[in-house]
Amino acid sequence: MRVLISLPHTDYLGPALAFAEAARQHELWLAPGAMSAQVLDELSATFAGLIAPERILPPGPALAGDSHWSRAAQRALHAYSLTRHAADGIFHSDAGLDPQQAAAALDQSSDARAKPRLAYVSPLPPERSGIADYSAELLPELARHYEITVILCQEKLDCPWVEAELPVRDVAWFQQHAEDFDRVLYHIGNSPMHAHMFALLESVPGVVVLHDFYLSNILHHLQERPGGGAVFDRAAFDAHGYSGLLARARQGLHDFVWSHPCNQRVLRHAGGVIVHSAYARQLACQWYGPGADTGWAQLPLLRAANTLPERAAARAALGLNEDDFLVCSFGLLGPTKLNHRLLAAWQASPLARDSQAHLVFVGENDGGRYGQQMTEAIAHAPRAKISGYVDSTLYHLYLAACDAAVQLRSATRGETSAAVLDCLLAGVATIANAHGAMAELPSTVLLQLDDCFDDADLCAALVRLRGDAALRARLGQAGAAYLRAEHAPAPVGERYAGAIEGFYRQHPRLAYTSLLQRVAQLGPGTPAEMAALAAAVAEAAPPNLPRRLYVDVSAMVQRDLKTGIQRVVRAILMALLDAPPAGYRIEPVYTRGGGTPYRYARQWMAHALELHAPELEDAPIDARAGDIFLGIDLFMQGTYQNEARLRAMAERGVQLHFVVYDILPLLRPDCFPYGAEDDFRTWVEAIARVAHGLTCISGAVADELHTWLQARPPQRATALRIGAFHLGADIDASQPSTGLPEQADSILAALAARPTVLMVGTVEPRKAHRQALAAFELLWARGIDVNLVIVGKLGWMMEDFENKALGHAEYQRRLFWLQGISDEMLLKVYAASDGLLAASEGEGFGLPLIEAAQHGLPILARGLPVFREVTGAHASYFDGLEASDLAGALADWLAALAAGTAPRSEGMPWLTWADSAGQLLDCVLGGKWRHTLPPA
Repeated sequence: MRVLISLPHTDYLGPALAFAEAARQHELWLAPGAMSAQVLDELSATFAGLIAPERILPPGPALAGDSHWSRAAQRALHAYSLTRHAADGIFHSDAGLDPQQAAAALDQSSDARAKPRLAYVSPLPPERSGIADYSAELLPELARHYEITVILCQEKLDCPWVEAELPVRDVAWFQQHAEDFDRVLYHIGNSPMHAHMFALLESVPGVVVLHDFYLSNILHHLQERPGGGAVFDRAAFDAHGYSGLLARARQGLHDFVWSHPCNQRVLRHAGGVIVHSAYARQLACQWYGPGADTGWAQLPLLRAANTLPERAAARAALGLNEDDFLVCSFGLLGPTKLNHRLLAAWQASPLARDSQAHLVFVGENDGGRYGQQMTEAIAHAPRAKISGYVDSTLYHLYLAACDAAVQLRSATRGETSAAVLDCLLAGVATIANAHGAMAELPSTVLLQLDDCFDDADLCAALVRLRGDAALRARLGQAGAAYLRAEHAPAPVGERYAGAIEGFYRQHPRLAYTSLLQRVAQLGPGTPAEMAALAAAVAEAAPPNLPRRLYVDVSAMVQRDLKTGIQRVVRAILMALLDAPPAGYRIEPVYTRGGGTPYRYARQWMAHALELHAPELEDAPIDARAGDIFLGIDLFMQGTYQNEARLRAMAERGVQLHFVVYDILPLLRPDCFPYGAEDDFRTWVEAIARVAHGLTCISGAVADELHTWLQARPPQRATALRIGAFHLGADIDASQPSTGLPEQADSILAALAARPTVLMVGTVEPRKAHRQALAAFELLWARGIDVNLVIVGKLGWMMEDFENKALGHAEYQRRLFWLQGISDEMLLKVYAASDGLLAASEGEGFGLPLIEAAQHGLPILARGLPVFREVTGAHASYFDGLEASDLAGALADWLAALAAGTAPRSEGMPWLTWADSAGQLLDCVLGGKWRHTLPPA
């Protein structure tokens, strides 16, 4: 046996050593608490000959202090650390046990040990539920391994074996006696019979048998009941976050309920998950990322071989002749069972005209519109009927009497069909489509149609079974043999017990719950002790799945200007929320700086998205290993003030990435207010020290940043990656602002009156508005009748320009300055203009270039590397800083525009914001870097 000796403190060295001496015949491992390297070396010598040095595990987490409270807290953390190691037994040296007796107990046979007490939470007959029937078959097998108490939330019980053999209690009793049980097992499905289990699981964790992966229907039903609160809203947000809220708004509530599982709260509180198909595991990884099913147990759906009536007697009881051909479809009717497809194929086949052929839907009809449609359609189908609800006796009569079964599925909720297994076990030749878990059945035991089959394929399969008795017999024998081998009660019961015991030995959720309970019993310590323990407990929590991609929106939370960088942040955030990378959940976060925690930006998001969201607080984030922090917002002071917090995240295994829009304050400090260079340098140096990667909005910026950092290498132990991506340009995807100014019509009319050149961007020194206005003055003086339109708010160090422009003789005649206009008005200005002037002396990207190309506007741009990177051959270029340089270039360009010879921008490549976010993720997740800066 593999036995772990827990040694939380050297005070308990004596009992630990005595136990090791007495249990030396077993595989012994030593799990020390927080101890120094010197003490660990001494332990190797102390246990020499009993425990090999490589079997002395690393010490558990350490807390400062040596008070009674601190040592008790340390023991609680140490006990939790033991759960990381699979062991057949644990000797707790601090428990006061006799070492010799404990060692002797290891040699007792498992039969001699008391059965663990198991609380079994599930519906049972007479509830009309496949899970209820399933539990009635499973309980006798589990009773071989456990002392079981059944926990019910139903008025009646009709299960003779359970009533005779097991105690039955209600939920209220269980809540008062939960601590009396060693194990708890929940059977959870997507129906009202499981409504009480969701809150119960959160207060009393246990192993969950997940019969339906999608739980959205029952949770929505719970919320719609009087007093239901926001149970569905919370479950939807917990499972799918803001991406789910967006999907709900776009799809509508009904479609969202059917398309999203909303089961994350159940998975997070489960102390182990049992499913019956690989398909359920695939769904977990599809929704929550690779590895989301790690540790799950996949067990066959137990099917007990019931003694069926003799075929002849069953057929006589149902009024069938010996030569009649009976096709049955078992189970509650509904759209996802494709009953209408079977009826249509039947009607189209020769069987509809065969006087000996009968079709029976064995089950209760749908209570809604679908059921009405089935009733109307089947009225025109001779020898076809819907049985209505059947009890087990009638169910078994149909199983014994039928010649063939058809079990179809679509839009599965992740369940495993018990009906199709019943058909196979009864030796009935079966037709099924390869949908969900049914696709996992061997093709040798049934006629398997494609998942998305044609009615003609189903029709052909029915005709084939009708005409080939030998095939029916062969399939029936193969199906029954397969079920007896793979789904027999006794071996499935053994596997259940093995899975449950495995979960309770080392499942992190159950162990973490135990840790929280022990911590709650400690009582208050000093503030410093409690803060240290809280940090250790948070660090010890099981990992989040899906992982978190934290998007920093700190600047927008402080003040959302809806322009410039914040427009980019908003667009990238929306693109990430629309299509999160596989295995990640997008979580916008913020900080106030000054060393304060990063918090979830939930109140801001609720306002920004205007979505139906549950009320949530802006709690501090709990970043874990595998998570990613993406500093996409430019919040310089708050970021470098939080360098210690960012470094602590990195030490916990969080990947830190930042977006760099440009480094112009370092390259052109003359264009920025006093102090901006120092502030910017402090920010760049801080993120260069802590980040795993810096992603720039163009290759030109990435090259500039790499060159600058090469000359000033940051102190870091690992390489720094530098990448590049391009910005998107679909304004509609960036939550565009709307509204037109009162004078919109007159402005647009003036723009249409003569050729119009447009400049877009904040009015600041590097944008060269002074040079542009002076150049246009030269053109106007030459008699060139052209408009200059400036769109952008006033920035810094441009008061002289403001005075000149607003007092200009051409202002509101041929000179227009539109400040603070909406995206809606900007689009109209683009459409009314004849060309774009990009005169900036320094830029990170040049988004207006892309927007101009979308409107087919010709472009005249300064010959900056970044502009050439973005526009290539789709623009005209100029150089020079004098008004005459630009005036000459403008005159030549306007002439070329008039002649139709200027380069056209229509073919210029550009990205959507979804494409832009994809390029960003290629760096952050895909490792597509442009430069690598070695450690220094």
